[in-house]
Amino acid sequence: MPRVPLLLLVSLSACDHAQPYGEEGERGEFEAGLSDLSHKPGDPRGLAPPRDKGAPLPEPLAAIPTPIGEAYCEIVVEGVARATETDYLPHVITCENGGAKLEALKAQAIAARSVAYYAMINDGQICDGQGCQVYSCGAQPQQIHYDAVAATSGQYLSYNDWLTYAFYVAGDNQQPASCIDTDNGNVAGTEQYVTFNEGKTVYDVEQTDLGFVFPEDLNSNGYGQNRGCMSQWGARCLENTKGYGVTDIMRFYYGADIEILQAEGACVVKPNQPATGTLDAVDCATGIAGWAWDSDHADTPVDAIVSFMAPQGDANAIEVTVSANEHREDLCQAIGSCAHGLSLALPRSLLDGASHPLYVYGVDVDGDGPAQLDGSPVQFACAPPPLPPGVRRHVPSPEALTAWSLSTFWQLTKLDDAALTAIPEWQAIAAAPMLVQVVGDPTLWLVDAGFRRRIASAEVAAAWQFDPATAQTIPAADLMAMPQGTDVWPAPYLVQGTGPAIYMLDDPQCPPGGDPNDPLCPTAPGTDGDTGSGTGSGGEDPSGDVPTTDGSPGSGEEPTSSSSGGPVDSASGGALPPGYGQDEGCRLAGAANGGLAPGLWLLALACARRRRRSA
Repeated sequence: MPRVPLLLLVSLSACDHAQPYGEEGERGEFEAGLSDLSHKPGDPRGLAPPRDKGAPLPEPLAAIPTPIGEAYCEIVVEGVARATETDYLPHVITCENGGAKLEALKAQAIAARSVAYYAMINDGQICDGQGCQVYSCGAQPQQIHYDAVAATSGQYLSYNDWLTYAFYVAGDNQQPASCIDTDNGNVAGTEQYVTFNEGKTVYDVEQTDLGFVFPEDLNSNGYGQNRGCMSQWGARCLENTKGYGVTDIMRFYYGADIEILQAEGACVVKPNQPATGTLDAVDCATGIAGWAWDSDHADTPVDAIVSFMAPQGDANAIEVTVSANEHREDLCQAIGSCAHGLSLALPRSLLDGASHPLYVYGVDVDGDGPAQLDGSPVQFACAPPPLPPGVRRHVPSPEALTAWSLSTFWQLTKLDDAALTAIPEWQAIAAAPMLVQVVGDPTLWLVDAGFRRRIASAEVAAAWQFDPATAQTIPAADLMAMPQGTDVWPAPYLVQGTGPAIYMLDDPQCPPGGDPNDPLCPTAPGTDGDTGSGTGSGGEDPSGDVPTTDGSPGSGEEPTSSSSGGPVDSASGGALPPGYGQDEGCRLAGAANGGLAPGLWLLALACARRRRRSA
């Protein structure tokens, strides 16, 4: 059975030209009364309360079912047609609450459009004044007012398939911290009509007695037109002190189940939709998992901002941007596009047993502000991970920390001093990493304490932020003159006790047969630990075959040239950059202009041994 429209909207009765104001003198007195409610430009005005609180309810007027057929691209203001989106609404929100910021102005635009649509459907026009809405107040719209209307183009309020008349008043200009007017005990002005419906739904939503208060019955004709009343001062408060967006403001006053519907029409430019998504899980072992996308650009991966310790933009926040571009089969049908998953490991420094907040946002492709994902924020608490076996190597300075691209947030575990000193200490790391490559061989090597250490993959290089473009190119013979140490760890691992010193966990680099002067490099029986080539502690070569430059076994035959990657005469040598190492007597020259002096790689190895023995 079709619904029979039977509803009231009292604030429109004053400008319903089918029901004139009466004698001309009565209209003049009404308009004179409106002037008493005026404020300085930009201040909230609000709809004029049509009667004293407690007076008998007016008779119901017609209700409007939704969705409406088409957007009203013109609003007739006392006989003169005004373009809705580019003239009428920008002027109304300027006059009604022009000094507000963008989100409160968006809320004002949606409320004003709902009131204007109601007037056009019922009366074919609307009056200009606080009994309806103020269009003419002498103030001209600024860009922010046009932006607020454009951002909500064609949007209006509805509940229970009825057009909601978005009552609003100025409210109390002395807003308490809660943004609820009645907290300050001053409920004498228009604030007495304001409703506070945050978190409320259906019959719990308080209606305002500015309009007809409906019986609590969803089947009642028109139940949904009166869903409360917004405070204009309060909307400013919610944005300025609580960071509420337009939807949050609407729900604060009109209920958590209020709907913002989108009218279609030639004048309606659908507003940009913010990025959406869900923070699915925060797992101590696997990290953060979720998804984000922008429905306006359905197949374009978006960025996500993960903010630790505080909301995004807060001075205390530590933020990282990740791309939500991972394939997720469950998204293919759910949103019609698959590659929008995101994941991120948790920073090691926050795996400390304490509880920490985490916020995740989707970044809009068109440049609107980041939108917080569903499920965010959360609190997580994770126990420290077990330490990998190894030695600790001192990071000698903050400059070295920077040169190695090490992060005390992502890579560092805090230890008590007893646990720290229980880890054997080996040589400090160099002031900066030195990368080398051989012409024609993509293998990337780290020169470390006189050893060549293989960087096993592009993923390892990325974890250390090693850039292959910065590697120095050297002859294969010079590379092979250095003993091969263990592969570089898959990722850096830092530790710190209660003091300022920071250490990197690593393997000790030992020559074949060990080093009698280094307790971390025990010698093999029958050796003096002082051989000059071969592999380190991670590269045993029991067969006697010569390793190639990528660390794989060779044929054992000596090559005829130094470019073959086999062993060469020790006199051919190589060079290290200026100042490499810690022993003053072993400083090497010859690379001031980026070139390498030949014949010094074995000298570098000798210096490394000398440092260990003198330690």
